[in-house]
Amino acid sequence: MIRQCLLILLSLQLVACGGGGDDSGSSGGSQPAAPAPANESKFEDLVIPEGFKFKSAYPITVNIDLDTRETLFLNIYGRYSEATDGTPIPDSSSRLISGPMQEGKFKGKLTITSQRTSLLVEAWFQDGARQPFRQIISLPTNEIVITD
Repeated sequence: MIRQCLLILLSLQLVACGGGGDDSGSSGGSQPAAPAPANESKFEDLVIPEGFKFKSAYPITVNIDLDTRETLFLNIYGRYSEATDGTPIPDSSSRLISGPMQEGKFKGKLTITSQRTSLLVEAWFQDGARQPFRQIISLPTNEIVITD
């Protein structure tokens, strides 16, 4: 019985390891693969364009003071399109800030990626009957100041 168990165990080991040879599955002799061509570029050969920055994002201070006693609802978007009449239409998936503005005031910071070229700032009145405040901010900048 012990001999049969050992025989089965040894048979399984031989089957599991594949009986030797290379991984290619061919029964003939193996030939070494051709070496890949060496890339002769060196770090010293890299050329960095003038004005290139390694930072992919930067902080912006936001200070908004709209002259009102009302509570407004603020949205800042990273992407938007324009309607035929020129009105900006925000891309809701790009919303960066959203929340109430007590008496039309907001102070805060946000981080913007270097690829952004502009932002859309919207402040909506709670009654919904009046047109919202909208302003497009050109980037890059380190501070957004809006007063009305």
